[in-house]
Amino acid sequence: MKAKWLGLALVSAAVVTGCGEGRAIFNVDLYSFLKGTGSDTVPYFALPGFSADTASPPRKVNLPGAGSSIVDSVRAFGTVDLVNATGSGTIGLQVYLAADSLGTYKPSALAINVPSKSVSGTNTTRDTIRVDLSAAFDSLFTKSQLWIRFGASVSNPGATTLQGKAVLASLLLTVIIKDKFF
Repeated sequence: MKAKWLGLALVSAAVVTGCGEGRAIFNVDLYSFLKGTGSDTVPYFALPGFSADTASPPRKVNLPGAGSSIVDSVRAFGTVDLVNATGSGTIGLQVYLAADSLGTYKPSALAINVPSKSVSGTNTTRDTIRVDLSAAFDSLFTKSQLWIRFGASVSNPGATTLQGKAVLASLLLTVIIKDKFF
């Protein structure tokens, strides 16, 4: 893991020289921290005529830390597969970010809200995550760790049980930092 961050630091140092005045760009592959841990999948289940919310457990992500630097912006890009097993309805995905695991359960930790997508039958529907995070989350990326949790909101207007899972396929954060990053 430390070798991974050392490589990131070396690449970032190269980026700094080509990036202009006092800026560095860090690409944080959050998916690589979640893949295969169970935190990358949110099972969903809703009885006919009901709605439900479900979530994965929080997961810690180690970051290189930028100390006293200023985060200029954070952009998220990723994909999620909605693997439906039965029924039809809509699934929305939420991504929560916080400084600690309990913080991911606070409403203020909602960083990304992917609009609901229709699902039906035994189909897999791919959805895209593309958003600029609110400045309220910038300070998380100057620290050496953050916590992430995924949630799904399910609505089942149909006559049969809606069941399946939302599986994260990728999630990359691009963090642009100004000044004092070494």
